[in-house]
Amino acid sequence: MGNHGGLRNIEPTFLLNNYGFRAKEINGLVYPPFYDESLIARLKNNWVTDEYDIFITTHQKVGTHLTKKYIMEMLQFAFQYSKESGIYKGDIGHHTIPWPEVFVSQYGEIEFYNFIKKTKGLPRVWYLHSYLNDLPFKEIHPDSKFIHVYRDPRGVVNSQFHFYKSHPLLEVDAAMELEAFIDIFLEGNLYFGDYFNHTIEWVIKANEKMNIINLKYEDLVDDKLTTARNLFEFICCDISISKKDLEIIIEKTEFDKMKKELEEKPQSFHFNTEKFFRSGKSYGWLSELSKDQQNKIEKVIKIRWAEHKKLMNIIAH
Repeated sequence: MGNHGGLRNIEPTFLLNNYGFRAKEINGLVYPPFYDESLIARLKNNWVTDEYDIFITTHQKVGTHLTKKYIMEMLQFAFQYSKESGIYKGDIGHHTIPWPEVFVSQYGEIEFYNFIKKTKGLPRVWYLHSYLNDLPFKEIHPDSKFIHVYRDPRGVVNSQFHFYKSHPLLEVDAAMELEAFIDIFLEGNLYFGDYFNHTIEWVIKANEKMNIINLKYEDLVDDKLTTARNLFEFICCDISISKKDLEIIIEKTEFDKMKKELEEKPQSFHFNTEKFFRSGKSYGWLSELSKDQQNKIEKVIKIRWAEHKKLMNIIAH
């Protein structure tokens, strides 16, 4: 099935629909084709997180890499990592900030637990796309931190559409049009399940049982100072930071600077920035979705999130 950034598809896989979307089904949910369900099951039976673990939890295309960059810069400022550390080197790729299910699927259990051993003693960062009830852990340490990022579904639709068509392992039909993808998205039959349910679980239910902060992608882009302050206080606890130092961190998260840095020094970041870094704007969908398409999605937002005021506020702009 080919290779992407060192990743390989792990059979058996199947196509979700007439437009492609090569996938695996695990526990009734749809996941990408590079998952190994047997190794992930072993994580669920054995992995106990610890006080050093920080998890970025997102669906897809809601600001995962931007959040990685914020956290990377903050940890560099607040802690003394060794010069051999990926965090010291500024790497936001999968060798430094792994996706645990993919890490264990592609590199095996020995490498997975070696990574944990090697990074023990200072905060380590992971990212997750899983549902709240399908996490790859046996047990969560009370001091493990979770950072959930969510986004206006109209922006998610637009970004996922371009991402999936460009991803070589997913075999998505290049001729698929945005209108068709919107219908697929609204049906919820995509990787990591229905976006609306996924977000409800993390914003509403996770707060009841986890050490978690919820961030809006739009705020990461447009309200950087307030959002960065809240994030820093969450992950760095009692460490203080001046406004000037926080502004230095913020400047490094600007889209053009971040893209240029990844082009010149990708390290273990495996995505082609020309294909996968499109605009970095929070409301780019306003010019890319037709008014009818916007209204179609907004109608579903209001129906699906009608009882959740915390979520409804993201449709305001």
